[in-house]
Amino acid sequence: MARRTEYRKEFPFPAEKVYEALATRQYWEDRLTAVGGTNARVVAFETNDGGISVELEQTIPRSKLPSVAHTVIKHDMVIQRRESWSALDGAASSASGELFAAMPGGPGDVKGTRKLAADGSGSIIEATVESRVSVPIVGGKLEKVVLQNLVRLYEKEDSFTEEWIGKHL
Repeated sequence: MARRTEYRKEFPFPAEKVYEALATRQYWEDRLTAVGGTNARVVAFETNDGGISVELEQTIPRSKLPSVAHTVIKHDMVIQRRESWSALDGAASSASGELFAAMPGGPGDVKGTRKLAADGSGSIIEATVESRVSVPIVGGKLEKVVLQNLVRLYEKEDSFTEEWIGKHL
């Protein structure tokens, strides 16, 4: 059975500026350097009139995984992430996105939706994320751990985003 969580981050910048960062490959490269972990890299990046598509690969050393994960993960965990955003709706100052992450050959995945929207003079990004781990007995515990760690990762990534926009846009 999958578990779900929601996440929300307020930015002091208009949605157009946040979207501009998301549409810049250098932003993704810099973000991975700052908070991406071991061997993090941008696998693919595309932006066009239809929106943004990014594929990332990140590695978490097994030694940094919680002990409950050691029962099913015997090596460093390589995570493949995909994130896509629609084109920015200029009239509404909003965009919608989808995310997906998985460990190749692993027992589960993470998927969800994101939304960028204007909020007064700033903006917000909201996410609804679902974790599914298909391992008897410990699957539910792992889903909970995955979501807790994902929220912490989003907090780090979004703090970086705020700093990056302040410096570069």
